[in-house]
Amino acid sequence: MSRRQVVGVLDVGTTKIVALLAEIGPNGQPIIKGFGECPTLGIRKGVVVDKTALSKSMARAMTLAKTMAGETVKAVYVSFPSYGSLTSELELTDEDLIQCVMLNDLDIKQVVVSTVAAAEAVLTETDRRLGTFFMDLGGTTTGLAVFDQGNLIYADSLPIGSEHITSDLAVCLRTTLGEAKRVKQELGLENPSPELDLEITGIGGQETRKVPVSTAVAVMQSRVQEILEMALQRVEHCYRLESLSGGVVLTGGGALLKGIINRVRSQLGLPQVKLGSVNNGGKLLPAEWTGPGYASSMGLLIYGTKRDSRRSENLFGWRGVLARRLK
Repeated sequence: MSRRQVVGVLDVGTTKIVALLAEIGPNGQPIIKGFGECPTLGIRKGVVVDKTALSKSMARAMTLAKTMAGETVKAVYVSFPSYGSLTSELELTDEDLIQCVMLNDLDIKQVVVSTVAAAEAVLTETDRRLGTFFMDLGGTTTGLAVFDQGNLIYADSLPIGSEHITSDLAVCLRTTLGEAKRVKQELGLENPSPELDLEITGIGGQETRKVPVSTAVAVMQSRVQEILEMALQRVEHCYRLESLSGGVVLTGGGALLKGIINRVRSQLGLPQVKLGSVNNGGKLLPAEWTGPGYASSMGLLIYGTKRDSRRSENLFGWRGVLARRLK
């Protein structure tokens, strides 16, 4: 009877935490058995500020995944946004994050940069080989990575993301964050007809009032322009984007903003811009888990599955048997 393997991952984002438990199938592909998701508490601008709150958020996500799977794990792969530049490395160390995971009686197999994990699920070998600028538009951070000739050659992170767009709208329109999020998702970045108005509910449930749609769109466009300018400044300090034949690939929850593809194409001056979703060639994942918002979670699972499969082959395959006989 073949040895059954279960891999566990914990994707710690700035707005949500996702836990996954999966069985490694006969073909080496993950078969998801458990899924848990909850809001992230204890992180601000990509930095751990409350270890107790973060630990409880992790516990909630892991409990949901374990209950659904009817399984448990002793060690997990963890992904977390990098803060600042990172070159040629997959792994990062954050002591506060590690302590939060260990408070849940879990060991850590590896901590992987969220952007690198997302790329594992989204980018094809062709993308990596041709040269691609990869942007992971998260809630309060934006991950940046450059791949060329099959390798990661640059990674960085900006302390700004899609939630800043929501906050800008809430302030400028004098409304709640919930209402601002609704406006953001409904309108997007495309230039509207100047005569159109938008009904906004005021703070505290005050009476609705009308605001020009163009005002709301201008607020969002301004913040997106800032994010792209910062990204361009960081990357072009080291690399020429025109030399990357694969163009730009966007993922993360912020990549779902309407009109973002055209905005990136026009501002960065690159014709090749596309939305990156999780590669699901084997149709093993439900459709709701293959969108940009779950790219880092699924990428971390793919990464962990590959690593554990190799470990298993070395331990139980012919290489492991030969190595033990030669000792």
